[in-house]
Order: sequence, then C-alpha cells, then structure tokens
Amino acid sequence: MVRQDHASPSVREPVASAPEPQPLVRDVLLRDGSTLRLQAPTPVDFDDIKAFYDDLSPDSRYLRFHGFGRTDAVARADAEASGVDRLALIGRHDGRVVAAAGFDGLREPGVAEVAFAVADDDQGRGIGMRMLEQLAEIAADRGIHRFDAEVMANNGPMLGVFEHAGFAVRRRGSFGEVTVSLDITPTPAMLERIGERDHVASIASLRSVLAPSSVAVMGAAATPGNVGGAVLANIIAGGFAGVVTPVNRAGGVVCSTRAARSLAELEVAPELVIIAAAGDEVLEFAAEAAANGARALLVLPAGPEQEGGEASLAREQRLLEIVRVGGLRMVGPRSLGVVNTAAEVNLNATFTGATVRAGALAIGSPSGAIGIELLGHAAARQLGVSTFVSLGNRADVSTNDLLECWEHDERTAAVVLYVESFGSPERFTRIARRVSRSKPILVVKGRRRAERVLGEARSHTAAALRGDAAVDALMYQAGVLRFRGGEQLFDAAEFFERQPLPSGRRIGIVSSSAGVATLAADACAMRGLEVSEAGEPPNPLVLGISAGADEYAASIRELLGDPGIDALMVFYVDFYDGDPEAVLDAISTVSEGQSKPVVASVLRSNGRLPASSGAGVPNYLFPESCAAVLARGAERREWLSRPLGEPPHYPDLDGPAARAAMVSILDREPAGGWLPLADAEALLATHGIPVATSHRCGDVERAVAVAAEIGAPIALKADFAAPAHASDIGAVLLGLEDEPSVRAGWRELEQRVRAAGREWVGAIVQRLIEPGGADMLVGAVSDPDLGPVLAVGFGGRRAGLGRGAAFRLLPATDAEADELIDSAEGVATELDGFRGSAVLDRPALRELMLRFALLLREVPEVVETDLNPVRCMPTSCIVLDLRLRIEPRHPVEHVKTW
Repeated sequence: MVRQDHASPSVREPVASAPEPQPLVRDVLLRDGSTLRLQAPTPVDFDDIKAFYDDLSPDSRYLRFHGFGRTDAVARADAEASGVDRLALIGRHDGRVVAAAGFDGLREPGVAEVAFAVADDDQGRGIGMRMLEQLAEIAADRGIHRFDAEVMANNGPMLGVFEHAGFAVRRRGSFGEVTVSLDITPTPAMLERIGERDHVASIASLRSVLAPSSVAVMGAAATPGNVGGAVLANIIAGGFAGVVTPVNRAGGVVCSTRAARSLAELEVAPELVIIAAAGDEVLEFAAEAAANGARALLVLPAGPEQEGGEASLAREQRLLEIVRVGGLRMVGPRSLGVVNTAAEVNLNATFTGATVRAGALAIGSPSGAIGIELLGHAAARQLGVSTFVSLGNRADVSTNDLLECWEHDERTAAVVLYVESFGSPERFTRIARRVSRSKPILVVKGRRRAERVLGEARSHTAAALRGDAAVDALMYQAGVLRFRGGEQLFDAAEFFERQPLPSGRRIGIVSSSAGVATLAADACAMRGLEVSEAGEPPNPLVLGISAGADEYAASIRELLGDPGIDALMVFYVDFYDGDPEAVLDAISTVSEGQSKPVVASVLRSNGRLPASSGAGVPNYLFPESCAAVLARGAERREWLSRPLGEPPHYPDLDGPAARAAMVSILDREPAGGWLPLADAEALLATHGIPVATSHRCGDVERAVAVAAEIGAPIALKADFAAPAHASDIGAVLLGLEDEPSVRAGWRELEQRVRAAGREWVGAIVQRLIEPGGADMLVGAVSDPDLGPVLAVGFGGRRAGLGRGAAFRLLPATDAEADELIDSAEGVATELDGFRGSAVLDRPALRELMLRFALLLREVPEVVETDLNPVRCMPTSCIVLDLRLRIEPRHPVEHVKTW
C-alpha cells in the first residue's frame, strides 16, 4: 500500500537489575465497535508478520510494496524496529497479525516515513486510521513533526485515510505516485477529528451491551440464590425482545428454558454474554465467549467474593487481555447489570428486584449498591429510566463511554451519575462539556477530600485550594451539575426531566399562605434568585387558605404571562376540607406546554405529598427544594448562554525553549524542587509573560550600584529561598530614591529578617512600578488526580486567605479565562474600577493567564506556582514576584486510547 525502504569507585550495595522494558501496547476502538490491541513487535513475531504480508491479496501487496518484492526483509525490519526514530506496531486478532504499521526517521530532522497495511478481510473497519493516529501521537512525543508517505496514485483508500485523518496535508505527484506529507503536530482540529471517530466507535461498541439481539447467561442455574438464574429470570420477565439462552456445564432447565452446555451448542453466536461465575471460571467463560464470536461481555459477581488484593487484580488483567485479544467490549467485572427500557429492546439484565419504568433518565454508577439505590429512588419518585449501567470495576467500559452513547440518545433527557474518580479527567471534561450542551449531567461525587490545613500549604495558591475545589472546577468547566447527596440530585432530576429551563433568575410566587411565601422568598434570596415585589399582579401572590383549583389556575396563568417573571413557584397547604390532588392537577394542566418552568409544593393536611401519576409539575415537600432546583436550572441556563470563546494564538511562544530549559534544570536537579528566581523568570520569558526584572544583591554595595543603574525609585525586598515571600514578614520597602535611602533600607531589612528568626542572605532590587492598580494572585497547583488547576484571586499579603481565590482547570479559551476572573470573589469588581478607582486592564490579565496556562501545558513538570503579586494597572499587567516548584515527570502509559 505504501512503500517503506529499510536499509576505582566506592563499594556499593548490590541492587536488583531493572525489569525488562515492556513492549508498547495501545488498545484502539474501531469503526464497527470492536477493539484491537496494537503493540510493538519483537523478533519472535517475525514469522507471524511475514505470514501476514504473504497472505495479502496480489492487489494489496502491489499497492503496499509498489510491486511484488520480498516480504521477509520488511517483516524483519518491523520485528526488529527500535530506537527513537523507528517504531513498528502490529495488530492481532484471533492470534494472527491483521495489520502492520510503522515510521522510520529520515535524515531531515523531525521527519519520518510512514507505512502501513491491513489484511484484506479487515479493511474498511478503520484499522489504518487508528494505527496512523497512534503512530503520529508517539512520533510527536519523540520530536517528529512530519510524516511523509509514497502512495500509488490509484490507492484511493490509503489516500482517503491521509486526507480524513485530521492532519494538515500536502500532496505532490508524478509517474503514478503521490507523495503525501502530514503535519502531525497536535492541533485542536486534529483532536476534534479523533474525538468524532471515538464518538462513532463508542456508540457502535455499546450496541451489543445495551441493545443485543441475543444474550447467553453463562453460569445460570435453577438453584436458589444463583445470580445467573436471577438475571435470566429478570430478562425473561422484562419481556426481552431478543433471544436469551442459559448456559450451564451440567445442562438442565433454568427458568423453564433448556440450558446449553456450552456456547458452541448454539446455532448463532450471542451478541452479549453475561458471566455469573467466580474465580478462574470467569476467565474460562470469557475465553469461550471470545472464541465463539460474542461481541460483548457483562461480568457479574457470582456472590460475595472474599478474595482480593493482587490475585484479584491479576485475574482482572488476564480477563481484560482475553477481551482485547478477542476484540470485545466488557462491562465489569463486579457489575450489577444493565437495563434498557426501549420498547424494541426491553432488557433488564440485573439480579435485583428493582422495578424499572420507561422514561428519560440515564443512570450510571461504578458502585453496584449505589446504582441500585439510584434506580430505587427513581422508581419511588415515579421517574422513568431510559438506560441503567452498573460499571463495576470499569476495567473496560467507563463513564466516558456511557456519555458518548447517551449524547445523541433521543430517549434520554438527563444523565444521572455517581462517580468516585476520573480515569482520564481531560477526556471526561471534553466529552461532558459536549454532552452538557444538549442535556444536563447530574453528578454525585464520592470520596470527598478533607479541608487542607493552612499550615501544610507551601504556596499561597496551595493554601487557597480547599477540599474539593479542583473537582468543583472540573465539574463547572464540563457543564456538570454537582450535588451533595441523593435527595438534591433527584429533586433536580425530576425538574430537568419535566420542565424547561428558566430564561433568568426572576421568580414569581403563588401561595395560599403569606408565611410560606415569605419562606420561599427567603430561600430564593439565599440562592441568588430574585423575587420582585413591584408590579400587578403582586408578587408573591397570596390567595388565602380557601383558594381552590380554579383560583390557582387563574393566578398561575396570569403570572406566567408577566414578562418580568422567568419561573414560578406554587405553594398550597391543605388546612381543612381542601382538595390538594385537584390543585396539583390544575397547576400541571395550566403549566403544560409553557416556556417557563413551574415547580410546586402542594401538601396534604398531614404534611405528605398527594398521590401523583409521575407526570406534571415537580412537587416537593419544602420551599427550599423549589428554590434549589430553580437555582440549578438558572445555573445551567447561564452556563449554556456563555460564549464558547476562542483559543489564544500567540506567535511569540517558544515551546521548544521552555522544554529545553526544563531539561537543563532537571539535569542539574534531578529531584526537582523550588526553582531559583533566575530559572523561574527564564521559563516565563519563553511564553512572553511580563516579569519585573529582579537583581539579587549579596551586599549593600551591589544594591547601591544596581539602584544607580536603574536611575529611578526602587523596591528593595529581602531575598528568601522559595517558597517564602518577603512580604510574609513585611520585609519589603518601596520608593527608595537615592544612595542613603538604599543603605538605610538595607539595614532596616536585615534587622527585620533577623528579628523574625530568618537567615539574612541579601536583598532583591527591582525598579519600582508606578503606583495605581491592584495586586492579584495567579497561581497553579497540580492536583494528583486531575492535573494542573489555575487560580486567580487577590494578591500580596491577602493571597491564600479566606475563600477569595477561584480555581479552574487550565483555561483553553478567552471565555474560560474570563469565567475564572468573574468567579474570583471581588477580582472583577476591582478590575472594573471599585469606588471610583481607575478601570484596570482586564484583557492584559486574561492574556497573562492564557500564556501561563499554555506554559503549564508545555512543561507539566511545573507542579506548584505563585505569580504573586501580579500588578494590574490601567494599561498593563506585570509579575512582580514568583515561585515555581517542579517535579520530574513520570508519564503513565495509557493502554486504552479512547
């Protein structure tokens, strides 16, 4: 298809030899929903690679080699490829090689030739595209920026792969050949194209899990308490639209259905194989499923398992190996099942007694117990479910896969998730942000973090990062609504399933009681909602305790027509001889089809909610619940109304210089640590971040000389090793204008430092920045689970105090940077000119933040940073002091690529 030419120390304690390096492995998801494991071959793979090339059809061999040359040389080159500039990947299915690809560096720096071939029977599944993606990613990490390929002019499929991959492409041709050059530098457009392919493939891969045409339950038995038998019973009782068969080594009858002894006895291979077994029997069943053509596995616990630790983890790894080699998808292990209420599917593959009605909520959870609890809450509130997936250990199918599937599911109006961790936070954020634009994602996050003790923080930014602030930042940027518990989550789920979003925060209130209306107005005020009391009709509108269904209907209709009201809260308490059911029906009837949301709190005289059919307006026990759901609705409307923004384009950025500087620093200090001021300033300079020049002075004579060179008022501050700041003990003097003041200032600072019990090593001299402006903190901390988060807040001695700093994941657009500024308490007010002060340069602060975020992406070794203070002035911003801490990077090789 594409041509590829190959031409006397001290005695030390003995140490264990380093483990053999593991071959590079990447799992990819194909267009048809199957998976393929790619790995770097070794010399023992030579025979299999040669057999693959030999088995290609004459046409494929001709296009691959531009003729019918020998295959042994190419196969050996693939099997022995090594080094930074050469890499080969092979893909296996059912034990045989079905694809081979590789790149080979050319003499031109940063350029490599690329080539690949796919078995004839496997062409058209997207294997070539996926191999090209992986080769490009690996090559880019190794400093290669361009792939070249020589392609036969009549090789349309191969040219199509190059054209649609998402890379910038140049073509030139002569004598029946086309030279294709690909710029493989990662770009947002390229990542978006890969994301589109992942999306299509994820949906295709989950069809066999959520909508299989046939199911086999392995391990099903008629004995009481058998998990497989319980699942089979639920599948049958739920009216599954496909074919389901029990499989039991002993045969017999399960749920009035004759059991097969093995999958080989079935005439047609089942799409979904459900495994209810323990120990190594799980592996045996999985291997049998893969060998007999299954497309997906659902692995359930056979019962309470006592084994854990390394043995359990090793078995899970072997199970995943079987799944990958067979090209399957898997939910679990230790899943409690899946549910799909679509009429054309009707699959209830769980072993609990939960009753599930069809509806518009999609529910996902790694914890089986919490997942079943979520199902139970939905049933208790008469909320219908579109799909439910208990992910178990998430060895394969993850929350991200589910979001991909639910994004365009017309039956799903809202997504409810329980999550404990994020396998790939960046990918979760990207997918969730896209899904959130079309439907709400409601999340309860487990494993909350304790508040950090201020004394433990080494930087102002770290001191300001409290508890789950980083997780909250991720959720907000992804458009995810986070809830503290199940009750608030399902209150919101009921609202989002049944009501439109409010267009604003102006709330109307209709009530039979003035006291309840007052409580409702207070609840609104506490949540940032507005209840305007002016106008006609009055708001709140109090009808009196004798008001019935007709009065409520008329009043609601009147307030909904008020252009000054965005949403309506309706309250009714049955004092005596009332009809709460009729009132609730009237509220639902008059509200149906309206563009403004309506929520209610209609109560019986005993304080309970009247019976409901599960349709109509959401009805809550308390006014606070009504206000809470409308506030979350307004929050979602505001998130949707924010501009997408534009990614920054700064031509003066020098990423290679930043990388080179980091390599040099780590060569000197392999363990990392807080950087000397000069190194920190040099890193910021690579990305054009303005920093006030600092002059370190070890004695007063040097300080006097530097001040004379500057020829203007100076700032003099004690020189402390990072992360300490001179301002922490007031060791900063401003406005020193002549030699006597510099000498006096030097003596004063030395006294202050020694009085504070600190070591005096000298001082730093800077040109004094003109007065006028405000000091801000721009900082970053690398969260161990989520990666770097950026902070903005007040700077100087106020930095890190209270909860004034706001956090987000690194902003990628101007709009995201503005959102971070706006969310930092008081910062936007200060920038806009507080109490008559000058308006400060917000665009300059935004640019500084975006440049800083780009630097952190370029050098992820930077794990903790204070740019404090950043002086914001009417026409510019400049960093006056900074602290950077680095750690050597130990990248984790992610086998799963989607």
